[in-house]
Amino acid sequence: MTSGDPLAGPPHLLLTLDRQETGTLLGVLAWVLGGLEMMRDRAEAVDEPTFVELHASIVPRLEALLAMMNEARQRSPFEGVGQLEPEVEAAYSQVRQAFEAWVQLTAYDTATAAVATHDDDAGEKSEN
Repeated sequence: MTSGDPLAGPPHLLLTLDRQETGTLLGVLAWVLGGLEMMRDRAEAVDEPTFVELHASIVPRLEALLAMMNEARQRSPFEGVGQLEPEVEAAYSQVRQAFEAWVQLTAYDTATAAVATHDDDAGEKSEN
């Protein structure tokens, strides 16, 4: 029962994104995917199946969203939309840079906490 009408069938949320919004959304999806990959890697290292399962349940949905966005961009009637235009790339890059900064900050915080714990443990051992 496909009539070609995008409003037919189950309810959908229809979005119209400009180039900057498209780049921002692509960046956000990449950020979340990157975070999920890091979470999965960490979970596998410490044998924590809950986070591996969470990764497995969310990543396919995000990848499907990316595929839908790509398909919509390819079908766009505007010339050159199938490529990453400068505005899309600039917005995506800004979010990617924020993600990279977040990764560095998180790594720094993790290292600082590990050193503090190690120093506390060493102090307790020397007192005994």
